[in-house]
Amino acid sequence: MVSHRKKNFLPPPLFPVAGFAAVIFVGSLVLHALPMPSGAHMPLIDAVFMATSATCVTGLSLYDIGSQLKPWAQGALLLMIQVGGLGIMLLSTVFLMALGQRVSFQSRFLIQDTYTDGRHTHLRTFVAQVMLFTMVIEAVGAALLFGAFAHRFPLGQALFQAVFHSVSAFCNAGFSLLPDSLMSYQNSPLVILTMGGLIVLGGIGFLVLHESYQAFRGQRSWRRLSLHSKLAVTSTGFLIFSGTLFFLACEWQTTLAALPLATKILASLFQSITTRTAGFNSLDFSQMTNLTLLGTLLLMFIGACPGSTGGGVKTTTVAVLVALGRARLRGCPCVHAFRRTISDETQRRAFSVFVLSAIVVVLGTAFLVGLESNNALPMTTRGMFLKLLFEATSAFGTVGLSLGATTHLNFGGKVTVIALMFIGRLGPLVLAMAIQPAKGVSRYEYAVEPVMIG
Repeated sequence: MVSHRKKNFLPPPLFPVAGFAAVIFVGSLVLHALPMPSGAHMPLIDAVFMATSATCVTGLSLYDIGSQLKPWAQGALLLMIQVGGLGIMLLSTVFLMALGQRVSFQSRFLIQDTYTDGRHTHLRTFVAQVMLFTMVIEAVGAALLFGAFAHRFPLGQALFQAVFHSVSAFCNAGFSLLPDSLMSYQNSPLVILTMGGLIVLGGIGFLVLHESYQAFRGQRSWRRLSLHSKLAVTSTGFLIFSGTLFFLACEWQTTLAALPLATKILASLFQSITTRTAGFNSLDFSQMTNLTLLGTLLLMFIGACPGSTGGGVKTTTVAVLVALGRARLRGCPCVHAFRRTISDETQRRAFSVFVLSAIVVVLGTAFLVGLESNNALPMTTRGMFLKLLFEATSAFGTVGLSLGATTHLNFGGKVTVIALMFIGRLGPLVLAMAIQPAKGVSRYEYAVEPVMIG
């Protein structure tokens, strides 16, 4: 009997890659076709860069989008941010459900593995909740921001500003229509706390939002939350708190020196939140100390939580590695967290994602240094290394912060950053899904031999 089963053109882990590439391709053509206020058209490589940055919710920009792009181009960027933030697979599934069509097994597996822990999750219900959470949170954020922007802009423009910044913040994109990001609003608790709250909600992950909502309704308590949610919440809280103290300590006498105490705390809190993946700034990073920039590099590399709109190696990856290191130092054969054992498969995935991500950042930095040096003498380009390392880490972590290197990139540098943004948004996810546990147990083992360590 002949089987009529269709063969998949792409393996499931590559479906999001094809989806994001398609959105970037279409977005690039749109941005290239739309004229700028000057009447000129955006160069194609710049259009690809901007489309990639928006779709991969990075925020690195070659232009001041508030003044150098027309409203239609700004709207196109906003649409790409929303699509990239929620994910191609999730949105395509929503459309299929709306049309009453069947969702493929591969799509179902990808969404469950990306946005949930895969246990007892009804796909249709979860997708509906994700869309509901997104619409409600972004609408509330836009309403709060509108109250602040209405004092500065006409009502129509204030509404667009509020919607744009709300979507950009929840999707952890970092794009702003303001020329100085949020520096002009560093004294506004309404704007800073609203944007910070949107970033945290978007970066915590949809599964955590779902379980937290159930806990709020009294259907489960903290003890009954999944291990993933507990690790995500505790690691996020720790990073925000420690990052706030870090920025306060390092910038007290520099970028925070002229600010009152309340604004210092507010600015440090916001930078701690946005540094890990969002890319907005209420302080001038070009004036910060080298120690602050080092800490910022680490926060950008860690990023947000899995199943969220953010990037990086993810907070739970680092949490698993910390638990692994603690267990090994104590001589424990099993890795525990919150009275649960972390599986060997999870440990392998965390280690693989972390190591390969570090390799990508190092190689990306090496390419940027080589391409941007233009055969100049080493001593004349020595200070460029930190800027390019910062740029590469920001691109991979889909953060969007920059020390000023973005607008000065040559063609090769732009291509490198485009690749880093694309890999950073999809690489760790695809890698984690591609790494499968061993299907069988080996019937033999090689002889054991010690190796000197340390």
